Amino acid sequence: FSFPLDWVVTLPSQDVNGEDGTIQAGEYAKGDTATFFVVPDEKKAENIQEKGKEFYKNALIGAISQKGNNVYQDFKIIKSEPVTTDGNKYVLVDFKYTLLTGAGFEVERKGVASITSQGDGVQLLWAASIAARYKNKTEGQLRNIVNSFRCYSD
Repeated sequence: FSFPLDWVVTLPSQDVNGEDGTIQAGEYAKGDTATFFVVPDEKKAENIQEKGKEFYKNALIGAISQKGNNVYQDFKIIKSEPVTTDGNKYVLVDFKYTLLTGAGFEVERKGVASITSQGDGVQLLWAASIAARYKNKTEGQLRNIVNSFRCYSD
């Protein structure tokens, strides 16, 4: 996936306990992020475009709650749209949620994700920013990022 040149990239970390994390890029000071996620324990979806909003919701909640289930509330899928690119099926999903910060603040966030199923699993790229910046500043940029997401298998 592509992202702005001034964004910071974070890669998975490895230590004696194994690998932790995922690939992420962001302008963290402003709250803009894009994160790759492989849905755990999910087999290949023969047609990801027919899975439905509940499936997309569960996949995205899994992605945003990697640090624990108490980091968000009020998650909602706004819309989903099937897209076929380079012969592969994707679903673009608009969503919103409230982030619960460690300092006790609640931050409304909006985002968009691209979900696909290649190889033996389900993969997604989600991008979000604070809701106040989304409509006028970051929506187009975040859509460009998730539209650039490609996932291939053998």
